[in-house]
Amino acid sequence: MLTLDQMLDGLTVEVQPFAICEARGTSCIDLGSLPHATLHYVLAGAGTFTLAGLPSVPSSSGMIMIAPARVPHSVQADPSAECQALTCSALDADWHLYKSGDGANGVVLACGEIAIGYRGVEGLLDCLQVPLICNLDDNDAVKVSFEQILRELAEPKAGGRSLVRALMQQCLIQILRQTSVTAPAEIHWLTAAHDQRLWRVVTAIFDHPEAPHTLDTLAEIARMSRSAFADHFKRAFGRGPIDLVKQARLQLAARLLLTSQRSIKAITRDIGYTSRSYFSRAFHEHFGISPIDYRASHHRPVP
Repeated sequence: MLTLDQMLDGLTVEVQPFAICEARGTSCIDLGSLPHATLHYVLAGAGTFTLAGLPSVPSSSGMIMIAPARVPHSVQADPSAECQALTCSALDADWHLYKSGDGANGVVLACGEIAIGYRGVEGLLDCLQVPLICNLDDNDAVKVSFEQILRELAEPKAGGRSLVRALMQQCLIQILRQTSVTAPAEIHWLTAAHDQRLWRVVTAIFDHPEAPHTLDTLAEIARMSRSAFADHFKRAFGRGPIDLVKQARLQLAARLLLTSQRSIKAITRDIGYTSRSYFSRAFHEHFGISPIDYRASHHRPVP
């Protein structure tokens, strides 16, 4: 199994120019559904992130959240959180500024796409299924590093791109350290990055969870024998490949329940199940609530 130290040693990081998003009053900013993972750093104030098919995430100053790719998400200001106006230097032309609403309360974010590779395997975060969260206090060296990243992106200088890469790698190390302790299962799939055969399987599952995956078809993708693949996958992940298929399907179902008006029967077909009752049982086991109740309990639409 790939250890955290081995993974961090081989990481490559790319950062796209950031946007500044500011929501005040009762306003809500749509943060989109991008094809790559998105990093959000809370510069000031407090609010709530809403991610389709996933629990809401409260936010406050100093928090970093990496949102999964292709998941619609938004942020709304906490009505009771005062937020001072930021005094920022002029932004580079590649930056964007989004403001919504007004009032003494608010939340201000720095947002941008982030791409991570590991020894030639690209798009590691594109398979992320839940947000990664890291809270930084005022004395945290990572917070200092991240704010330097923002300054470098706002006012590009010679060598700035390399410096941003190095600083962002520091931030990611801290995020992965925290996650490996608080929620190790959420980044377990990253252990496939050291093996191209397993990585092909992981991306096939997360890109097309609805496909009729079986142990045989996944072994064929890995270009391994059925028995060798099953053993290799279990040693790397601590569970079988069909368990990962089930997880990916149920998380897709949760997003569809919140972002579409499709019936439970239609969603059952969309995620690759043939039996609505089997899907409902599996969903309840995973989320602790039925698909119908899940949809009703998250009735506020994603902008």
